[in-house]
Amino acid sequence: MKKQRDKDSFISKPQYPGGKTALIEFIDKNLKYPKEALEHKIQGKVFISFKVDFDGSISSVKIIKGLGHGCDEEAIRVINLLKFTEAKNKGSKVSIERKLAIHFNLPKPKEVPPSNTVNYTYTTTTKKKETPQKTTYKYTINLK
Repeated sequence: MKKQRDKDSFISKPQYPGGKTALIEFIDKNLKYPKEALEHKIQGKVFISFKVDFDGSISSVKIIKGLGHGCDEEAIRVINLLKFTEAKNKGSKVSIERKLAIHFNLPKPKEVPPSNTVNYTYTTTTKKKETPQKTTYKYTINLK
């Protein structure tokens, strides 16, 4: 008969508070697209490894595969902001190595209204002492 292992005997890993979804939201919220990467229209993934120490702090941050143009430095900055929960391992101090891919996607261009639209306001008055009526017309002029 096999002896059942106590689930407390396994090494517990530090977890990000709120799980994977909260981790992704934190990265998205704190990630600032580097100016140089925007200018050169650089996008892609930065693969990064780091250690989560027994107390939940981050150390040994390394780029596995980078993009350059400031993206690597920004990925390191955001990873260093992370704080994980403490791992309780019966007094043992264990560091866990983690790997992440941080996505740099160019922001979508904002839709600019066409510059060839003219707004025209026409006001009419009646013979009676009523308030003038405003009528607004909108014209679109296509220039070639």
